[in-house]
Amino acid sequence: MNITIPKKIMKNDDLVILPRREYENLLRAKKSEEVVIKRSPSFKIKKGQEKFYDQLDKDLTQSVREYKAGKFAGPFSTVADFRRHIERKK
Repeated sequence: MNITIPKKIMKNDDLVILPRREYENLLRAKKSEEVVIKRSPSFKIKKGQEKFYDQLDKDLTQSVREYKAGKFAGPFSTVADFRRHIERKK
């Protein structure tokens, strides 16, 4: 199957294609105060990696919550700016 997408839609290569269910989940999460990130059941993982991906879901959920709460720094223009920021935290 081929899909032709007009160049007007693809400004600066910013086009992202998602399955409808994933898109609707993102919209619900955006409206919701409580964010929980959970991988899709269709995402196949190898045996023995369940713990890794469960922890990744938890870490991503925590990161998004902190971002929404304004607990973030950056972006930094240079490595020196980043280092100065880290040194102030110590």
